[in-house]
Amino acid sequence: MSIALLSDVERFRVPPEVVNATDRALREAGDRHAERFVLWTGHVDDSEFRVQAAYIPAQTAHTLPDGLCVTVDGDELHTLNRWLYKNNQTLGIQVHSHPTHAFHSDTDSTYPIVTQRGGLSIVVPDFARRGTAGTGVATYRLDGRGWRPVRGRKLRRLLVLNDEEVS
Repeated sequence: MSIALLSDVERFRVPPEVVNATDRALREAGDRHAERFVLWTGHVDDSEFRVQAAYIPAQTAHTLPDGLCVTVDGDELHTLNRWLYKNNQTLGIQVHSHPTHAFHSDTDSTYPIVTQRGGLSIVVPDFARRGTAGTGVATYRLDGRGWRPVRGRKLRRLLVLNDEEVS
């Protein structure tokens, strides 16, 4: 039996119910002027990652002099790993909100929750007011050199939200 790797994934498919749950969670935190993480878990099937759940870990939102951030502590990461094992799922995508434009900050790159090469990090601007599938969303993929932006045609082939290619 071979182990399925995220680095072998050519397409991530996310169903509408996961996108909708994610948007609700990000907006709810945004209403309190807070960032939030939502983790998308599922299975690798050949060269496709099929998202099955939006996992919202316990987290702490921080307001710092130079901006906002959110942290997930070690005990909660352990809880996540136990949940993944029990449910036979893989963590493939981390999604989080920013108060303004979407970008991968130094903190995002240094302290990701998704750490497997090939995983995705999606940053949603404006506390998800336009949603995960809205304009201004930034998507990054982890490779051996770090988090690399994914845009345009490559993004449309890689990520399918709500059964539609990302524009």
